[in-house]
Formats: sequence, structure tokens, C-alpha cells
Amino acid sequence: MRLIFKAMTFLILVLGLAMAPGKPAAAQPGQDLFPEQSAAKAKAILQQVIAALGGSAYLTARDSDCEGRIAQYAHSGEVADFTLFHDQWLLPNKNRTEYITKGMNTILGSLIGIEGGIFITHGGVLVTVFTPDQGWMLDKSGVSDQPEDVVKNFAEQVKSGMNNMLRARMNEDGVELRYAGPDLADLKEVEWIEFSDRDHRALRLAVEKSTHLPVRWVVTKQDPETRERTEITTSYAQFTTIDGVKTPYRVARAQNGRPLSQTYMASCKYNANLSPQLFTRASLEQRSADVNKNSGKDSKGKK
Repeated sequence: MRLIFKAMTFLILVLGLAMAPGKPAAAQPGQDLFPEQSAAKAKAILQQVIAALGGSAYLTARDSDCEGRIAQYAHSGEVADFTLFHDQWLLPNKNRTEYITKGMNTILGSLIGIEGGIFITHGGVLVTVFTPDQGWMLDKSGVSDQPEDVVKNFAEQVKSGMNNMLRARMNEDGVELRYAGPDLADLKEVEWIEFSDRDHRALRLAVEKSTHLPVRWVVTKQDPETRERTEITTSYAQFTTIDGVKTPYRVARAQNGRPLSQTYMASCKYNANLSPQLFTRASLEQRSADVNKNSGKDSKGKK
């Protein structure tokens, strides 16, 4: 059956505990710093974060290859669906994700970067591939180009992502750092770091004081027409060292405090020498041909 798109508001990438977006605490004694002091303190904390995440191993990772399952949440707050996934990145900005279902399932648009959801009636595999300026999707109907706005949304999500900021963007011209003080987040003592860039993105990172690991990453967006603000909060937990890189095995996402999804990692590896060919339309066309070929064999075998 052809996949059916269901209307709903777009927001991305993986992943939710019911949590209120954390806000920096009010200024504490000694916290009022000159801009240069604030930036220097923020940068020092971020260097601790990078070291805690694996230092050179984290900074120089070329690719990642992870598998797990995603718990998706309905508007009521109840778990709507569980979807298996295989997520591959050619860092920093090429992604291929396979979603595997075994029965009736809905893959929310918030996971695959489209406005709407995709309803799969009898299970199967759905694959999305994104590069900085192109995107494709493979479903039971074949391979199709992703709309221009979806590709732009993917590029924006990469640009505003925590890992991209820590690995490269914090050293870009126009990116400013600010120490925003101590707070409590997810029952942990944290320190907040704020980021801004030339495109007026508002990004915040909560860092656990004892481990220097990320606790929350908050992206604030504002609708240019309505001026309505939306906060997307990503929370990280259960860090495990994989190939020298500290990797969160539980990643939760929420919008304005409402849980969207939660990802449970089953396995991850880095520097797996993923082929650039995986991140092309041609690879999806080949996958589609292989699936159709195998389906034909299965049909003959049942006769």
C-alpha cells in the first residue's frame, strides 16, 4: 500500500522524557562577568566537555553507525509507536536512516524531516538520505526527491546541532559564547552555556558540573510571521564509551515541554569507513531494486 502522509507540524531528528525546557538560573554572586570574562569561562567549560566526550577521538570522528529503537509519543503523552532504526552519518552533514517496522506503524514527521507522518500498514523499511543540498526517500512506492523545504530543514538542524557546534562551529567567526550560570536540570547540578551566531540562532547547553558531560541542548526558534517562540530540548543520558567517544545511549526530545520521542541505542561504532555511495540517490535506487527482487522470489516460493 502506498504510504500516506498525515498532517502535523514539522520538527526533526531523533528522540522523550516529559521534561520542561531548562532555563538559566538568575545571576548568583560573582556571576556577573564582563563579556570577555564570560566568553573565556564558557570556552573553558566547553573544553572540559570536549575532553569528557573523548577529546581527539570525539573531534576527529569521521562517521558513525548506530542502531536502536525509537519510542514515539502521541499528543496525549502516551507512547504511540516503537520503530527500529539504523542511523548512519558521514560527518558532519550527510545522513542515512533506515526505519524498520514489523506491523502497522506510523513514523512521525518529527523523525524523518517532513510535514506529516507516514503510515505503514504491513510493516517494511523506509529509508531517508540527506546531504547538505539534496534529500531522497525510499518507501514502498519507490525513491522520491525530498521537497526543498525539507532539505533546508535538515541543513538547519545540522547547523544548530550540539555536536556540530562542539566539533567545529564554536570556532567560527561570528559565533559568540556566554557563561549563563549554574542551575538544576534533570536533578543534576549544571552550568549553562549560551551560543549566538550571525544568523541570530539561540542555542543553550547544560553541562553537568561533576562529569562535564552534556545534559541538555536547547534550540529556540521564532516564527518570522507570528513571532511565536518554540523550544526544542534534547536530553542526554546513559553515556557509554564507544571507540573512545562518550556516546549517549538514551536521547530524549521535547517541544515546549511536551515529549516528542525517546531513542534507545542498541549499538554504535565510529570510523566504520562508511562509503560515500551510501549517501546518494543511486544507493536508494539499488536498495529498491534489491527489495523488489527479493519480494518476487518470496512470492514464487509461496506458490
